[in-house]
Amino acid sequence: MRYVQIVAVLAAALLVTGLVAASSIQVEAEAQQRLNKLVIVVQPIPRDKVVAEAAELEKYFEDRLGMDVEILFPQNNAAIVESMRFGHAHVALGVGSLVGAMIAKHADVVSPMLVERRAVFIGNEQHVLNYYYSYWIVLKDSPYNSLEELRGKKVCFPSETSVSGFVMPMKTLVEKGYVKPIDASKRPVDLPNQFFGEVVFGGGYAQCWEALKQRQVDVTVTAGDVPAKLYQEALENSKVLEQNGPNPAHVTLISKNLPKDVKMKLWDALRDLNKEPEKVQKFVSAIFVKFGIRYEAQHLGPLMDALKVTGLDNVIKI
Repeated sequence: MRYVQIVAVLAAALLVTGLVAASSIQVEAEAQQRLNKLVIVVQPIPRDKVVAEAAELEKYFEDRLGMDVEILFPQNNAAIVESMRFGHAHVALGVGSLVGAMIAKHADVVSPMLVERRAVFIGNEQHVLNYYYSYWIVLKDSPYNSLEELRGKKVCFPSETSVSGFVMPMKTLVEKGYVKPIDASKRPVDLPNQFFGEVVFGGGYAQCWEALKQRQVDVTVTAGDVPAKLYQEALENSKVLEQNGPNPAHVTLISKNLPKDVKMKLWDALRDLNKEPEKVQKFVSAIFVKFGIRYEAQHLGPLMDALKVTGLDNVIKI
């Protein structure tokens, strides 16, 4: 009797395993059958400014994949995250690292990922890297020689969602003990408000540098990925107090739910764009050089750590 029971249990287990395997095959087959168009989302840029480039890139992918491809231009970063999260888009092409971190957190994406290798400055030298640094700076004739001396002073940040211009500099302040992490009841600005007397979000690195030059603020942040002319002008006329980073460059994320053969063709097509970087540069960044390969923890890890250390993961709205 015991032998019969064991055989029955094994038979039932094999049946369940077979059903699960058959179900997985069926799901993949159904996905393959349903997918007649690949949807790619890019950063929120006006489509009318890149009509020809978008058409050329769509055709490139259509030729490589053998299916219809559409490039969508969401109005904001939140729409990019939601489109990947709910399967309305299959690829997020060249999005910022903060958007990439949010997608990786909420959607099932392929690992490793493709990351941007860009032309950046580290100190006075230009390199092609998948990361860069940002710097706390004051004017050369400023009386301040350390961050600690700037308590109660006026600061300019590019924006509260800038990784290199806000998130990483805030991590520096937390690690030095100048500010404490914030909770979900706070706003991003409440973090620097613990240390500075007045906080301004200028709208970009150029605006903040101009505010510093005009002595409207006491300190600001610049980064190694800003235009060369702006970077060199800022460094030649300022003192660097602290370095922040590494800041991860842009990322390209692919949905895991794509059929296997489509993922393979897509991966190869994206890698081959390294031979024709001009086809994708306007959709990734002006300083895009080529794609590299990194795992999520390697590339986005420093950013995810900074968000957690500062508490900004609870409050930043993209």
